[in-house]
Amino acid sequence: MSLERIRQAILTKARQEAEKIESEARVRREEELAAAGRSLQEEFEHHYQRASEDAQREGERQVVHRRYERNMELLRQRNALLDELFQRAARRLADCPDGRYREVVRGWMREIPPDAAGEVLCSERDAERLAPLIEDLNRSREADARLRLVPGERPAAGGVIFRTQSFEVDLSLDSRMARSREELTSKVAEILFQKDTAA
Repeated sequence: MSLERIRQAILTKARQEAEKIESEARVRREEELAAAGRSLQEEFEHHYQRASEDAQREGERQVVHRRYERNMELLRQRNALLDELFQRAARRLADCPDGRYREVVRGWMREIPPDAAGEVLCSERDAERLAPLIEDLNRSREADARLRLVPGERPAAGGVIFRTQSFEVDLSLDSRMARSREELTSKVAEILFQKDTAA
């Protein structure tokens, strides 16, 4: 075999390996993206299941005083877990692609009365992302019910605040997360502590 053939064979093999590595990396990236979408829910369910099992075992073993101590610790752990999960969810939402972000904010803005004109406050960071949404919403609103995008310092984390001369509707990411957190907290507490209240 000539030296040139050997060189060509090596180059061909190297190209094939590079294409294979690139293809595998692309498949791996797609799998990782799909897994990331499920990871937040799975992580919460895993931690919740473990905390629930721990609570059940501890509750069967301990007297009322020990139950109280355990429940307080679970409450601290649950709150820390919820803090972490909601912070992560807020970051993911704020950093999601512009189109997806606009659709989420559009859903929140359904709470704005269709006949009310006003300012839509947003962060400087979100002004460019939300401008197409406001333009689109204004197409279906009467001239005296138009929305005006006002970039500024609030809401800092994301979302919007709708403001008129007489009222304000807080549609900020912080507000949404706080509401969701409040709803979830009571449900988790009910599940975690239902055995103690029945005893």
